[in-house]
Amino acid sequence: MKFDIEIPTCREGAFVPIGFAGPADIVRTTEAAERLGFDAVWATDFLTPTPEYRIPDHEPPNWYEPVVALAYCAARTRTIKLGTGVLLAPFRDPVILAKQVATLDHFSGGRMLLGLGLGMCRDEFVTVRPRMAKAQRGDILDETIEALRHLLDAPGGEKAAVSGKHVEFGAIALDPRPLRNPFPIYVPAKTTDAFPRIARFGLGMMVQAAIARDRIEGLKPVLAEHGREIAQIDVVAEGQLRLAPTREQAIAAYQASRQGQFSLTRGAKLEKLVADNWIGTPDEVGAKIGAVAAQGISHFNVLHVSGDTMTERLEQMQMFAEDVMPHVAGYARPPIDSAMEEPR
Repeated sequence: MKFDIEIPTCREGAFVPIGFAGPADIVRTTEAAERLGFDAVWATDFLTPTPEYRIPDHEPPNWYEPVVALAYCAARTRTIKLGTGVLLAPFRDPVILAKQVATLDHFSGGRMLLGLGLGMCRDEFVTVRPRMAKAQRGDILDETIEALRHLLDAPGGEKAAVSGKHVEFGAIALDPRPLRNPFPIYVPAKTTDAFPRIARFGLGMMVQAAIARDRIEGLKPVLAEHGREIAQIDVVAEGQLRLAPTREQAIAAYQASRQGQFSLTRGAKLEKLVADNWIGTPDEVGAKIGAVAAQGISHFNVLHVSGDTMTERLEQMQMFAEDVMPHVAGYARPPIDSAMEEPR
């Protein structure tokens, strides 16, 4: 049983208020996650505000590049895994990205995880890649993953060449390769369009906890077509978090938060948000996660922590780690190095 949590690299203006977190806060969140027994942190990736983000021009958000941020966090931690959740693949050169990933994996002792996605706002892609404005981002993602599989998973010294519509490079050998083979790559499964991608490349699947079972059942026959089984796929069930002593307090706090407002102003219904996410008392949230775990899922990620200050975020993390995680069947807190309790 594993529990992960997001860190606020690129969340201002969308999920949290402007000025929410600086570099020291991001490091502090990662260190706290390690002390509290989380298995991994995931760093968000945005690049530039565009109209679809609905962020006023006079309120520029602080968005930090996730791979660089995780590299710094790697030096401040010992055991926690470090994931990009998710990196916007259409903006990245796969050769340089592969080199970054392999390097960070070695420097961190094999703790790097790579989550890849399309991006929340298409107009951001059009702004950053205007010459590719008519391209399908899904096609770019597929070609990027294929390239990364060649670059990261081939035996040491073996050269890879790719010639696709969007990704092309000559014979390249990137050494050292990551410490794990195949390297762990994850993609979201917001829609079933992700199934062929997951099955073809053997990817981990990130999915909302409330629909995880349906997604798994839908994925199984597609996996079979590629000679894979669901047991080979790391399914990460995700949810938004807001804990409080009473259900009513948790709902009110979520509704008032920037995260809650972000979801509500985009057409989501409060009742469904509460039903589908981890909003309520610790006992209620623990029971909800336990019900999903009973379906055979053993990997969970707190995708969004509802709280508009770092103090709230850290309090929610601690409450989740102390009052929810230990009560989910199958969870065993990893041993804590006493040295990690002291600031470094």
